[in-house]
Amino acid sequence: MPSSGRKLSGVLLTLLEHNHDTQPNLSTRLYRAIRTAIVDATLHAGDRLPSTRALASDLGVSRSTAEAAYAQLEEEGYLERSIGSGSFVSGASAARIPARRKIVMSQTVPEAQLSTRGHRIAAMGGCIDALEVRAFSAGMPALDSFPAAIWQRLLARHARHAPQRWMMYGDRQGLPQLREVIAQYLSLSRGVDCDAEQVLVLTSSQQALTLIAMMTLDPGDQVWLEDPGYRGAQTAFAGAGAALVPVPVDDDGMRIDDALRAAPKARLAYVTPSHQYPLGMALSLQRRLRLIDWARREQAWIVEDDYDSEFHYDSRPLAAIHGLDRHQRVLYVGTFSKVLFPGIRVAYLVVPKPLVTAFVAGRSQIDGHTSPLTQAVLADFMQDGHFMAHVRRMRELYRARRDIFLDELERHLGSRLLPGAAAGGLQMSCLLPDQRGSDRKLSAIAEGVGIDLPMLSRLYLGPHARQGFVMGFSALTPGQIRDATKRLAAVWSRLR
Repeated sequence: MPSSGRKLSGVLLTLLEHNHDTQPNLSTRLYRAIRTAIVDATLHAGDRLPSTRALASDLGVSRSTAEAAYAQLEEEGYLERSIGSGSFVSGASAARIPARRKIVMSQTVPEAQLSTRGHRIAAMGGCIDALEVRAFSAGMPALDSFPAAIWQRLLARHARHAPQRWMMYGDRQGLPQLREVIAQYLSLSRGVDCDAEQVLVLTSSQQALTLIAMMTLDPGDQVWLEDPGYRGAQTAFAGAGAALVPVPVDDDGMRIDDALRAAPKARLAYVTPSHQYPLGMALSLQRRLRLIDWARREQAWIVEDDYDSEFHYDSRPLAAIHGLDRHQRVLYVGTFSKVLFPGIRVAYLVVPKPLVTAFVAGRSQIDGHTSPLTQAVLADFMQDGHFMAHVRRMRELYRARRDIFLDELERHLGSRLLPGAAAGGLQMSCLLPDQRGSDRKLSAIAEGVGIDLPMLSRLYLGPHARQGFVMGFSALTPGQIRDATKRLAAVWSRLR
């Protein structure tokens, strides 16, 4: 099929702008550009060229310039021209031109061209989030129960009011109104001792971890990580060149004694103390105090990831470690992706006051700011009471769905839940039934019938990985839970 004249004009304009032809005569430069396109097989035999009038208009040259170029190309046999038909690339000229070897772009970057950090990030595979609601994707809220009408009304109100304000760059630290309501919320609900000056509004908890790694770690620094633990933390700290120290967990959370024996001079400890990810237990008060004492003594940092503390079903969660710390060693991370919806892309980081200026500067190196319009809508959503009302509704909804999920697991698969797994959150971890094969194998088989089974073994750094799954239930209706559990039981029964 002949190429369009408009496409050719774009090709020629690029050639004219970027080639190194110093010939001052414009018609000669245009001739050479078209000849190059033919020789390089950008243009093929039979391709139709635009009329000289159209080409001159597209390129901003005179028609006589285009005519002179075409005439020379015709004379040399590159073009065939006919009144009433147009100008075409000559088949004879294409046959005489040796085919140039086609350059195939490599699909992988040579390893030597990546930095050490880049190689580590690529090797770990990065973070993978669910792109749709499926059984049993982990960490997905009930999107159909979000008060979208309220959100849309607030969004429309802000979009109408001074719209140019939201088109500008935003505050690097975050919209002051939103930072204020976040600080108030954390103080009242989580016992976090902070003010708005200490809050940075970010786009994700993953960005918060990357920023922390960038600002606090040097290559070779040791980092305590819960094992098993959050994959995003592993990639963020490993990418910064840190030496990861996997620390086992038990019913009381991270085993601080094991961490002290393995790496007493570690630079940072990452914990999910309110609801350990992925196993579900809480870090005991005694171990929280020991962790704070270690950080004070070694001038180390504690990263407290409080990713879903809003959703505890049978008791209130313990107050945040941040509220116990009197030595400014805790960096507190939270997100709205789980409690509201993933697409909101708003999270926050609470840092000690002496670090605020440095962290704001560091954040500006990553992405500058979070959407000002989204921040304004979220600030109103929280100030007007919609946020806490939504949290209360979702807590009851998720508790009911958890109970149904527990019943279905027991009925069809036999209960293999790990201690603390059902106490809260949007997912629960369970071991592979009867140690039947590997979780990788079963996950692949389940994928074939439309079921997502995030693997528990993938979250371990140490050698003693357990086989199982981190199964999300919060986004599924009771009917979807029952149907998916039956289908999963049928899959597992084939492996007996």
